[in-house]
Amino acid sequence: MKGRIVIMPDGQVAFFVDEGDFEGGKAKLEKLVKTLRAGGVEFTEVGQVEQHRHDLENAHEHASS
Repeated sequence: MKGRIVIMPDGQVAFFVDEGDFEGGKAKLEKLVKTLRAGGVEFTEVGQVEQHRHDLENAHEHASS
């Protein structure tokens, strides 16, 4: 999976997938969070996976924690 992890100024961590369709990106993000939890990473909150389209060529999904 090709993606990005962004730490926001307020401390939130956002995971982004910049390839594929929404359903595929959502599944990859859910698997990533599950894998991180299994590895001992604790999340205080995991938001819903969202789809953002800035134009037809660039779409991304993200889940914030």
